[in-house]
Amino acid sequence: MIFLRLLCLMAGVVVLVAPPVMLFPTGASMPNVFKAAAVLCGLLLASSGFFLVGMAGHRMRRSPRLRSLAAVLLAVPFAASVAMFWRSGSPTLLSMCSMLLCFTALLYLSFIYPVLRAPGYRPPRGDEMPEPQLNPLPPG
Repeated sequence: MIFLRLLCLMAGVVVLVAPPVMLFPTGASMPNVFKAAAVLCGLLLASSGFFLVGMAGHRMRRSPRLRSLAAVLLAVPFAASVAMFWRSGSPTLLSMCSMLLCFTALLYLSFIYPVLRAPGYRPPRGDEMPEPQLNPLPPG
């Protein structure tokens, strides 16, 4: 799991750095400030999911709020990758989005989904033992 958490930290940095590097020649010509701000907020949301899993992945089992927050934040890069598959035709962009999509699905399946499943049977501890029920009449 430590390897996946280190990959999460690296993916968070790559999500922040890779899109501006790919758009370098034409990225400065975006005249719409609101569109640029929306893209920047989307990149920050996408990378924050990876940073959250990378920094607090060891606490996911104990904290349902942290698990829920990580699930919501990892949904952002997942949805963005699916949208890019649907709308784009560039082979470079498709390969990057496929890697991001697979990595996000792997993180979701390894950190969030196993904890969401129902816990197995655990025998009761000494202080959790039920008191015996005294029934004077036989059943029937």
